[in-house]
Amino acid sequence: MPPAMFRSSAEPLSVRYLSLAEREDIALLKVQGHSIQEIGRRLGRAASTVSRELRRNAATRGGGLEYRATTAQWHAD
Repeated sequence: MPPAMFRSSAEPLSVRYLSLAEREDIALLKVQGHSIQEIGRRLGRAASTVSRELRRNAATRGGGLEYRATTAQWHAD
């Protein structure tokens, strides 16, 4: 198995973990103004999973919290 730094993060190790594609969807849907519950429904994930992901991986920029999918994936890898 290749080291994590060479592994493609497009697919999760298991369904338990979010993939990069799911993280990108979360970021896009959040910017579009969708609720956490709606994002969860669209991804087939619990709203608590989406909420936890946003809370854990939000960075402060210009006084507001922003979510970056690539940064979140880097932390996960």
